[in-house]
Amino acid sequence: MSIMYNQLNVDEKYSAILEPNLYYNPVLVPGVTCTDKYQTGPAGQIFVHKLSTSAATPGKPGRDFSDEVAADTLIPIQLNNNFMKSKKIYGVQAAAVAFPVAEESLSTATQECREGWMVAGLACLANEGTAATKTAAIADDGVKADLIATRTELVKAKGRADVVMCSPDFYGQVLLAAGKDFTPTHNDRIAESGNVGQWLGMTFVEANGMQGTAKYYDHTGTEKTVDMTGVQYVMYHHEALSVVSNFEAARLVDSENFSGTKAQVEMNTGYRVTNPDLCRVRKVTG
Repeated sequence: MSIMYNQLNVDEKYSAILEPNLYYNPVLVPGVTCTDKYQTGPAGQIFVHKLSTSAATPGKPGRDFSDEVAADTLIPIQLNNNFMKSKKIYGVQAAAVAFPVAEESLSTATQECREGWMVAGLACLANEGTAATKTAAIADDGVKADLIATRTELVKAKGRADVVMCSPDFYGQVLLAAGKDFTPTHNDRIAESGNVGQWLGMTFVEANGMQGTAKYYDHTGTEKTVDMTGVQYVMYHHEALSVVSNFEAARLVDSENFSGTKAQVEMNTGYRVTNPDLCRVRKVTG
């Protein structure tokens, strides 16, 4: 439809600069919030050895050793979550717009796969971790006490935590609580950046993808639908969450069916909480 200024038709133009799309925060970072250390080479399934253990008990001096046979269990990580996006760009379309539609479509497909990859990892974390004892909603003035109580559960199970993956609602509560505890310099940093960072010896991460329902395939090949609606936070050690990939590809290929290009991205990954004792899921129920 033409645009008129008074009685004159004026030119129309389309911007060659695209408005950015919005995606969930990329919160799965190997070595920080998860681990990929079991990624050892070509494989569709990885088995991790876990040696059996028991604490020694005291006895009287001057005695012989009592031998124990070495034993272990195997923790399987099945690389069975495949993410794919393919976008068709007809040549006649690319020739009629000012922006590089093929490159931009490839970038969009990559972001879409990365977002699905990240949400599936959060679903695994929320589903395979151990449920925390407390299940009531957390009041603003009870945030610190609740976190310490969950940390105590981990420590009593011989574990430790270095990450707290927070829902957006709970992260807001943490901002309020953490700002009260810090010295003025740290308090000012929180106010300026909106980022808690380190608190109580743990890294606090805002995971806005940890909401609603999400799906992933577990180590048995079963599709799991995980409701993360009531999850306030997940406290865990980053090496307890394994995110292992064996294939990633991004390409622009000429189509054999039409004059144009396909922007294609594929990722293949396995997710596993290898030690649920190092992971506590704080969820509101009822």
